[in-house]
Parts: sequence; C-alpha cells; structure tokens
Amino acid sequence: LPDHLLESELFGHEKGAFTGAIAAKPGLFELANGGTLFLDEIGHLPLGLQGKLLRALEERVVRRVGGTKNIAVDLRVIAASHVDLAAAVKRGEFREDLFYRLNVVPIELPALRQRRDDILPLARHFLDKFATDYGIPAPTLTAGAERELMQRQWGGNVRELRNLMERCTLLSVDGVLDRDDLAEPARASSQEGGIAFPCTIAELQKAAAREMLSL
Repeated sequence: LPDHLLESELFGHEKGAFTGAIAAKPGLFELANGGTLFLDEIGHLPLGLQGKLLRALEERVVRRVGGTKNIAVDLRVIAASHVDLAAAVKRGEFREDLFYRLNVVPIELPALRQRRDDILPLARHFLDKFATDYGIPAPTLTAGAERELMQRQWGGNVRELRNLMERCTLLSVDGVLDRDDLAEPARASSQEGGIAFPCTIAELQKAAAREMLSL
C-alpha cells in the first residue's frame, strides 16, 4: 500500500482527507480499542510511519489522516517480523526507539525445521481442517509419508506445510497419503506433448483441442 493509504488503514481518515476519501473511516487502532491489534511483518513498515506508530504506542492516542483531534486508544499490540529488527536498526532501516518500544516481551518462534516434533501434529491438524472446509473425509498419512514430512527442510515454514496438506486433501483418491502423494505435481512441457506454462488462454485452448483430437 502507498504510505498514505497504509497510514489510513492504521489510524483512519476524515472525509476529504485525500482523493477517494468520500467518508470518514476509523483505523485499525480505533477498531481494536479494548482488544488486541496484530501487526504482521512490522519490519517492512516505512520509516515515515514508524514515528507515527511510536507516538501511538507511547501516548496511546491516534489522529486520523486529515483530522485535528487526538483519539484515545487502549489496546494490546503484538508485532511480528521475519526480519532481524536489531540488524535492521543497525542498517538504519528501522527506528531504534520503536524497536525498544516493541521489544517488551520478545517471543522467538524457531523455523519449522528446528522444531520437528511439531511437523506431524501440524500436518494432521491441516488435513482435518481442510477436510472440514471442503466437506470431504480427512486423508491419513502412511509411515512413508510421515518419514518424508520429517525429512524435508521446510524452507517455507508452516505456510509451506499448510499448502501441501491442502493440495493433498483435494487430490487424495483413496483417503491415504503415501510418500509419492507428497511430491510436487509434474509440470507439463511442450516436449511431453503438453504446454509450457505460463501460457495464454488461446495456447491452452489449442493444447486442449489437440489432446481431444488425439483420443
């Protein structure tokens, strides 16, 4: 988001504050008043907005974009980042005062590959979740599939595991997932008689027509 729109999302705006602001709108700080506001990837917040966030945390007040009055807020703020904020401070990419204001109760969540005892419980949780979401039976994991899950490095952490379990839930045929079912789907190529991706709709239609004619 552009800086002014991000500021509006956090702190709100008044009618006419900028082009498209046809009505006043409360920001996330106001909406979370009395509760909890979770700010993900705080390390990517622009420097200009970091100062305004620090003021909101220190003084517990916000001012809408285009507004003239302070609005008191009382909430808990949880911030997360995959960026090393201490290193970002040294590089001049993150305000030191904001870092120490946020760093009250730090919680370090290790990468999934560093907490392998969580892999199988998370995998089963996601299988159950997606089976419920799609209204289908939850697949079960064979011993081979479990070994495969435990051996992977999970560069994408929990998100990678989640996406894999969703795909396996949707593509499961007999309700049992073996090691081969966890493999990445094969990509079609023009050398194999298919089509290389990305492609246009027209190319996809031609490839489908050729396949039908060859049957």
